Amino acid sequence: MQFTRFAHDHPDHPGLFSRHGAVLFFRNAVASSLCFAIDMGLIWIMVSQLGIDKFVAVTLGFVTANALNYVLARIWVFRETDRGLFTGYVYFLGNALVGLAIILAGFALLTGPLDTHYMVARVVVSLCSGTIVFILNATLNFHEV
Repeated sequence: MQFTRFAHDHPDHPGLFSRHGAVLFFRNAVASSLCFAIDMGLIWIMVSQLGIDKFVAVTLGFVTANALNYVLARIWVFRETDRGLFTGYVYFLGNALVGLAIILAGFALLTGPLDTHYMVARVVVSLCSGTIVFILNATLNFHEV
């Protein structure tokens, strides 16, 4: 038994911890970092310049950056997927909502009782959320590992 494959041991799905999985993770990290930079810029503008509530700003920034992230995921990260464009986006959005829930819960914890600056808190929770959402998309949505 190889530990790099899932239980179904399908030859087209080499596994999360395979070389293919590592390439996908790297591409996802690059695409997500670009989207995250846009997200952070939008949050900063909304909170610091426009006076919008930080939770509203985090949500709006995330939704905007997530739409761009889907485009990058389709054309570069998970380009070998057989998933249809619309169906893929529905799954991607569902996974993103899981990620947003993780972000908002962690953000509330870090900025509330732990009194962390909102920008630092957003970075910390994004690392956790991003990894979980990548795994969900790579396995359940695009079926590439």
